[in-house]
Amino acid sequence: MVPVTKGMPRVAQVTRSGRERTRTGCRGPGAVRLPGLVAALCILTCLGGVALAQDDGRRTIGSRWVTINYWPEHEDIALAVEDQANQSLKMLRRYLDLDIESRILIDVVRSHREFNQRVGTKMPTWTLGVSKHHMNHVILQPVRGKRLNKLVTHELTHVALDMKLKRTRGEPPRWLHEGLAQWMEGEMSPVQKDILGSAAVGDDLLSLDELEAGFKGKRETVDLAYAQSHALVQFMIENGPDGVVGRFLQYLMDTGDDKLALRRAMGMRLDVVEQRWIQEIQTRHVTRGVPLSFELIVFGIMGMLFLIAVMVRRNMAREIRERMQEEERVEQLLGQMEVIGEFEDLHDFGEHDAPHEFGRFDDVDEPGEDDEEERGTQ
Repeated sequence: MVPVTKGMPRVAQVTRSGRERTRTGCRGPGAVRLPGLVAALCILTCLGGVALAQDDGRRTIGSRWVTINYWPEHEDIALAVEDQANQSLKMLRRYLDLDIESRILIDVVRSHREFNQRVGTKMPTWTLGVSKHHMNHVILQPVRGKRLNKLVTHELTHVALDMKLKRTRGEPPRWLHEGLAQWMEGEMSPVQKDILGSAAVGDDLLSLDELEAGFKGKRETVDLAYAQSHALVQFMIENGPDGVVGRFLQYLMDTGDDKLALRRAMGMRLDVVEQRWIQEIQTRHVTRGVPLSFELIVFGIMGMLFLIAVMVRRNMAREIRERMQEEERVEQLLGQMEVIGEFEDLHDFGEHDAPHEFGRFDDVDEPGEDDEEERGTQ
């Protein structure tokens, strides 16, 4: 561990000034001489006061499996850590068939400087958490929300795996450590899906033999190893028997061979496991690795086909509408013709019967000579 004084300038300053005063008191003319023992006690008192002030400012909460140290302003984070830790450890006990026999210490730090001190080495500023899983110790940066939940789950997975194999002093393969930790966080991130898609399109996916060594390669290879490890653990859980991860660890403890343990845990030949795992990656993620230019071409073609379909549909609708309008005009025309026909029938009927009606008066005698004679007689 890095000494506390290395990250505490005030303590170092007190220590130096104490030594300087002691030397000055011994050698300076007219200076008051202090016994060495008293000077040493003064220095130790100063150091102890600073250390206690720092320790006294921290608070602690605990539950069945974890103890959490935190600063007062991070109480909400500590409570969230406790809740998520209990949930994650319950799941890990089930997946790994694990008995948690010792408590796990979780430190929520205040600054990146303190983070480095508790880890024991200088860490990149983007590192949010570290698990010293051989010591059942997790150090976390103060984050909140979903990032915190994923962070707690990820780091506790490393600790749980070490607990599982501690009895045999074995070490799970890196792909299981990282793959299970990522799978426990939840759904695979879009970034990892893109990485797998690009590798699938470029035929750059790692084989089982290459996977473990991939964590020691270039940055692109390391990212691919992480993503494929996630996919491998997901494949095991979705396609293997119940408790497949715990079975794998048990076979690993028995044999010390991760390839043999994987074959026995999955219940299929190793080449079949690899083939199905790679095929599943290609099926799920190959579309995410298609270049943008090709996607634009595909979308352009689909857009053109859509426009053509819309135009054809509109033309068909217009033709149907015109046909219906034509049928309505024909029906109107036929209706008009029927009316005209009925009118002509009535007209013909009138011309034929009029003489007959008027003929009834043909027998009436017109005034003649006899009538005139009759009126003259009268």
